[in-house]
Amino acid sequence: MLSWIEVDTNALAENLRSFRRIVSDARLAPVVKANAYGHGLIPAARAFAEAGADWLCVNAGFEAVTLRRADIKLPIYILGYVAPCEMGELAGLGGLRLVAYQEETVIAAAAAGRAAGQPLHLHLKLETGNNRQGVDIADAIALADLIKQHDGIALEGISSHYADIEDTTDHSYAEAQMQAFRTAHAALTEAGHRPAIRSFSNSAATLLWPETHFELVRMGISAYGMWPSKETLISAQRLGRDKPTLRPALTWKTLVAQVKEIPANSSVGYGRTWQAGRPTRLAVLPVGYYDGYDRGLSNVAHVLVNGHRAPVRGRICMNMTMVDVTDIPAVGTGTEAVLLGRQANESITAEQIAAWSGTINYEVTTRINEVLPRRLL
Repeated sequence: MLSWIEVDTNALAENLRSFRRIVSDARLAPVVKANAYGHGLIPAARAFAEAGADWLCVNAGFEAVTLRRADIKLPIYILGYVAPCEMGELAGLGGLRLVAYQEETVIAAAAAGRAAGQPLHLHLKLETGNNRQGVDIADAIALADLIKQHDGIALEGISSHYADIEDTTDHSYAEAQMQAFRTAHAALTEAGHRPAIRSFSNSAATLLWPETHFELVRMGISAYGMWPSKETLISAQRLGRDKPTLRPALTWKTLVAQVKEIPANSSVGYGRTWQAGRPTRLAVLPVGYYDGYDRGLSNVAHVLVNGHRAPVRGRICMNMTMVDVTDIPAVGTGTEAVLLGRQANESITAEQIAAWSGTINYEVTTRINEVLPRRLL
């Protein structure tokens, strides 16, 4: 293909080892949902497994099936909703952990576990202030009681998720969530339930607060070499935390499909949103918003060509993008261009693209179309 992703599996492994130095006792569970944040589900999972990950986290059942079919044997924690109709297939895979926050999940999981002859391990999702998945203390105790009444399932853990940890340096809300989590855990213990695994740390919490590591941490964006936000980096500096060396693992490349000269005053692209102020040399790249190169980058972003920044000119099309290479020598058909990553002494980061398009680094890499090949370095 004319556009592809290069994934540095050594960088993934180094990132995991950096977290191992921060997290001494807890299990490391890198999150590989959403095609491993755009890096490729199977290659990223294998890289993490070989580097010593304890578990892997996914969002959906089909991701767990894909990993098992690829002969990846680590325990898999499914963070998202699993429908009752999926339980039978998943129970047969072995080594799965499911999030539970409603009765139908518990009943279906119990039946599937009995049929498979091996119990499904459930983790209650506690509501602490994100108001997404999760249940309050009373409902959590009721679900724990229900789990205890059934064969084929076992209550292994509890978890929750922060609502406001990455977008701010004021962590009072996150601290209140942590207190709510501790209160719920105490209430479950008092009611006779003793979940062995507590999980509340995402990338930011893992980097900032060792006391939140508990028995399992779920690293998402930072496992791929990116800080969750500049606020997280500032907070780590203020707290005097050792900042791990995180290496971005993804580079997005394409090839120049055409070079053309246009006279001054010519307009470029749909809507004629850019007009040349001088004679201009354009390179047409065979990549567009279908591939995940956001239309919001039109007339804003740069790509790298021969180690120089080439500004995007005109609107990004479904399958094409035009860039200005007037001042860049030796550009022709087949010249390599970098949309995200490093070339020579220049680099374009996911954070930079996110700023240009008004989003976050998570979305930049995750939205890269899965049909683009992932080439492992």
